Parts: sequence; C-alpha cells; structure tokens
Amino acid sequence: MKPIKSTRESLLHLFFWACVFAFSAASANWYYADLQELFEVYGFRVLLQITVAYTIIGFLVPKVLNKKRVLLFSISVLTLFALIHAVCTLYLVEYLVPTYPSSYESFLRRFDNTSFQGIYFNFNQFFSKSLYYAYPCIILMAILFYREKQQLLMLHEKKREAELNALKNQLNPHFLFNTLNSLYLLALKKSDKTVRVIENLSHILDYMLYRCDKKYVLLKDELLLINKYIELEQIRYGKRVQISFDESITGEEQIAPLLLLTFVENAFKHGVSEAIENAAITIQVENRDNMLFFKLNNTKPGMVQQETERKSLGLSNIKQQLELLYPNKHQLHIVEKSNTYTTELELCL
Repeated sequence: MKPIKSTRESLLHLFFWACVFAFSAASANWYYADLQELFEVYGFRVLLQITVAYTIIGFLVPKVLNKKRVLLFSISVLTLFALIHAVCTLYLVEYLVPTYPSSYESFLRRFDNTSFQGIYFNFNQFFSKSLYYAYPCIILMAILFYREKQQLLMLHEKKREAELNALKNQLNPHFLFNTLNSLYLLALKKSDKTVRVIENLSHILDYMLYRCDKKYVLLKDELLLINKYIELEQIRYGKRVQISFDESITGEEQIAPLLLLTFVENAFKHGVSEAIENAAITIQVENRDNMLFFKLNNTKPGMVQQETERKSLGLSNIKQQLELLYPNKHQLHIVEKSNTYTTELELCL
C-alpha cells in the first residue's frame, strides 16, 4: 500500500473518515441524549478506527505482511486490537459511564462485573468491538487495492503500446528497405515503370505515416494497401509471378495495421525474388461470422535452403504483435513444404 502523498489524497482520506463518522453517528443518533455525547462517543471511536487502519495499512502490511511474515503479522494485528480494546474500555469505564450514566444502564446489564477487567475480558465484547474497529480498514484496503490494480493495468497498457510502437518502428524501415531496393533496380534500367512505382510508393507511405497510427484500422484500407503493394511488385517482376487475390468482407471490419502486409511482403521476398522460374502467390481473405480467415500460399524455390537460422524480421515481428493485440484470439499456422509455403491466420474480430 502506498502512503498518502498529495493534498488531493489527503482530502479523499478525510472525506472517507467523515463518511465513516456520519454513518456511525446517524445509525445511533436515537441512543444518545445530545449531540455533545454523540460526538464524544463516535469522534473517539473514529480516532481509534483511524489508528487501526493506518497502523495496519501504513506499517504492518508493507513492513511485515509483504515480507511474508504471516505469523508475525497475525500476532501484531491481534495485539493491536487488544490495545485498542483496552483504550476503548478504559474510556468507557472512566469517562463515558460516569459522565452519561443513563445512556449505559442497559448496556452494563450485559456484564456480571462492570469493572474494567469484567468488560475487557468479555470475549463477545472484544470480538464485536474488533470487527467495528476493523471494518473501515478493510474498506480502505479494498479501495487502495483496487486503485493499485487499475494503475498496474494502466502501466501494462502503456507498456504494451510502447512495445507495439517499437515493433511498428522496426516494421516500417524493413518494408521501406525492400521497396526502395525494387525502385533502385528499376531506376538502373531506366524503366518507364519507375513513375508508377513512385506513385504506388507514395500512396503506401501516406498510409503508413498518416493513416495507420491507430491501434485498429479498417480492413478494406489494409487490403487496398496490399493491392498497391502487389501492383508495385508486379511492375518489378512482370510475368515472373502469377497472383490470385480473393476477398470476401463487409467493409466494416477492423484490424491491427500492417499485419497482413507483412505476410505478403515475405511471400515476394522469399518466394518470388529468389525464384528462377515462374512463381505463384494465392491470397484469400474472408470474414465468416466475425472471424477473419487469411490464407496465403506461395511457391518456394526448391534450391533455396530452409531459413531456420535467419528468420524473417517481419514475420517474428508480426508474431509479437499478434500476441499483444490478439491474445488467445488468434491462430497462426505456417506450413513449409519442399516447394510451397502456406500461411493461415484466424483472427477473432
């Protein structure tokens, strides 16, 4: 538990204890002769409740319980309640009963011995008073625990956002590096297609810089981005690659940005650029009952060694993003055969 630090925190605690006093005093207003007696009884009791609460929360929990000294904590709490009960009984016997005898006539009839020892060593009295002095502490601990839980959740969310931003910062330069390589090769050949590549690259950069800075974007915009990327790569490879792209969506689905593009990029990088003969890529995107099914199949050059040692940066990146954004809400299956590479992704939208 954290100690009270700010003025706002102090005011909130003050308001809490004012509510405790008001609740106790209002529930027993009929029992006492006048307001002075009411304030003397419940004002003193609230002071004892404050002592119990902050001794446990501010000292015993952080210094004893948090260090896993459970037995010592239990003994300390019992000792605290014994002391508080002694002070309460002493205040009752030495001040309240002599000052307001009529208010305590019926109360004292419960005891055979109305001395300090007779009241103090009565178990029922000790138990009921201990519960009374403990309940504000329990409420306060529950409130503080809830607030700390919320703060931990906020810290976890900020950490997750920072991780996602770091992953995106890795992904974008990786994608740009591959695309600029394509543009460089076309420029060397003085190809008429260079202008078209620059136009498509401009659209992709505009999307990546200004339209995918949110946690989720429209799936149709992601698919448009993929189409622009495919068009860009087709300009580069021409008839060397055959592409089939089927999509069946409503247009309102949302998805984390740049997820699907990475799989398509890897298909071109490892399935087309290294192929000697014609290559093929098949892409299917479908929304079935709010489940997104994405399947990508690309041919793989048989002479290329399996990439067990140099995993794609984009692919490992995307796996981390899936764990952060879709925990327990996705399934990713990658099947690598001698001449094909298949990626199947299921997302709960």
